[in-house]
Amino acid sequence: MTPVQEKLFFVLADDDPRLHEYTVSILKESGMLEKHESFYDPVSFLAFLKESEDEPDVILLDVHFEGSGLSGVDILPFIREEYPYIPVILLTGMDAEATDEAQSDVFTYFIPKPVTEVHLTSMLHFYLGKSKKSAETINTLIDEMEEVKGYHHLLEQEVEELQDEQRRLEQLTREDKTGSSTKGFEKVSEILESLLTKSQPMPSFVADLEKVYSTQFKLFKKVIETLIRFDVQDSATPGMNIHKVKGTQNVFSARLSRKVRLFYYNSAKSVRKKLIRLDIYHDTKGMDKWIKNNYHSYAETDDQYENSIKRS
Repeated sequence: MTPVQEKLFFVLADDDPRLHEYTVSILKESGMLEKHESFYDPVSFLAFLKESEDEPDVILLDVHFEGSGLSGVDILPFIREEYPYIPVILLTGMDAEATDEAQSDVFTYFIPKPVTEVHLTSMLHFYLGKSKKSAETINTLIDEMEEVKGYHHLLEQEVEELQDEQRRLEQLTREDKTGSSTKGFEKVSEILESLLTKSQPMPSFVADLEKVYSTQFKLFKKVIETLIRFDVQDSATPGMNIHKVKGTQNVFSARLSRKVRLFYYNSAKSVRKKLIRLDIYHDTKGMDKWIKNNYHSYAETDDQYENSIKRS
């Protein structure tokens, strides 16, 4: 018996009206299309994602929007804020820069232009099957995360207690506040280190984390929650946009929130990922300089890379 074709809700975002008509006709003919929405610029497309009550099943997204100032790769992080696991298929000329930048996203795929009927339907079937398997893997990881839920709850309680302490400290002098706040951070830091099984906080990272704790407490709570999820999952967490830092060896950046980037060191020689810096100011040049100048403070010995640092 032939399996019944699953019908899906497609969203198309491309600046070429002819491609919309052509793609929709192919989807209807293949029996895959239940309904669709079409957008011709990235701004109206993103507005729809925020306001829509119906969750799309698939997003077909152009890489290059003429005259918009935004590309499909640029808006991918905003899509992931609303829908972390929806398959996004980029329609592109397969230029290396665009594809390399989006490669780290687990649920992002590529179909080259010009799109043909046979290629589109076959690639959609393949990618949607692959996406389903990835979603099942993510669900398994989520189940595994339940095993540390008790510890996570303990950490949340500690953070709430510290938040109350933070309000009380506002009534004290600056000198007293600094001393008590440091003790409070040390308590949270100890609990966090006991929860991290695959990551090792370095002193430079702890110093950055303490700055966030003392200046932006709400952001600090979000960073803690995201760090625990990042530590538990073996693969890249959707929406984190993990990239290798250019000009470095085994150093990567991960997006913990709109404001915060995590820099970490991960190599075959390391048993655990080394958390080395937090950046809340988008100080790319400063971070790049620090990572290069402080290589010995976090990295495993690598003579070849050490020589390249000296030469540069």
